[in-house]
Amino acid sequence: ILLLMGVFMLILGVLLIPVNVGWLPFSPSAQLGLLLVIFAVQMLAAGSTPIGPFPRTCLIIVCGFLFAALGIVSCLVPEILLKPLTVLVGLLNILGGVITLARIGSAARRPLDASVGPRPRVLTQLFAAQVILNLLTIMFGVAMLIPGVVPGLVIGAILAANGCVLLYLLRVLCALD
Repeated sequence: ILLLMGVFMLILGVLLIPVNVGWLPFSPSAQLGLLLVIFAVQMLAAGSTPIGPFPRTCLIIVCGFLFAALGIVSCLVPEILLKPLTVLVGLLNILGGVITLARIGSAARRPLDASVGPRPRVLTQLFAAQVILNLLTIMFGVAMLIPGVVPGLVIGAILAANGCVLLYLLRVLCALD
């Protein structure tokens, strides 16, 4: 899932650059639809929601199908769900980033066991990647909620950076494994 998300975010971010320059046509509804379908795939496959992981219960599966339906409608019928989905995606990104940063912060404040020795470098890399990823997620959510404040080129760069950090996080997790 991390590989898929990283590649999608990187491609979406890179494609937003020529879109904002005017070289490619763009549909904001389709972008939101794609993001919701990606959220739905994560929910259905692993129980991973935008606000954190949950066990794959009936409620998570129903939410996954609901997100998929909203995403598909947004892609097929432009502009019909643009405003509510913009708010939904923005809030979910901000909330997910803040919740995960709070979890990371509480884990970082726990004292280290002195008998274990120094913290391995790969754990420091994992920590840094998670913090950067969640800060980028919050930045993207804020950009969604306050349109026009953040230029489209910056949003493209945020999404591309998000994809790169996801791919780096996958590399760190493989090294940790």
